[in-house]
Amino acid sequence: MRLPWPAVVAGLLAALVGGAGLIRGATPQSAAAGPGPSAAPPIVVTNAWLRPPVPPTDSVAVYFTIYNTTGQPDTLESVVSGAGASAGLHYVIDGQMTATTSITVPAKANLALAPATGHVMISGLYGPIVAGQTINLELNFANAGPVDVAAKVIPLLAPAPGTVTTSGATK
Repeated sequence: MRLPWPAVVAGLLAALVGGAGLIRGATPQSAAAGPGPSAAPPIVVTNAWLRPPVPPTDSVAVYFTIYNTTGQPDTLESVVSGAGASAGLHYVIDGQMTATTSITVPAKANLALAPATGHVMISGLYGPIVAGQTINLELNFANAGPVDVAAKVIPLLAPAPGTVTTSGATK
């Protein structure tokens, strides 16, 4: 008995498709699906904020928390901001707030730049800084490269973002 040509082709295609399904079924789905969504960025910056300067000063301190998601330490080497003539790193070293050229962020750890630990100082402000504005920063890391950050200008007496209120809620 001789099968018609279209039936032979259809049978071969069904066998190939079925075989491919068996091979895929034997392969773990994560590998079979190809690359998944991109992994977390190496550096994550949260709760970036600053307060308006009190005249006659022409500088502001910017605070934020850096999380290094990688298994290797990374170093914040510089900061750039269009809000002022210069931006520098200040960090508590040996109990004193000190201008520094870099800050190391440990692997898989948070580093908080807060009023008692450190900040980015923007000096020679180009214009007024008022509550409700956002100041853009570019943080430059040795391994992760540049990370863009938008820091919110909060009122002078407002609680800092990320702080816990008396009700237990996070601001």
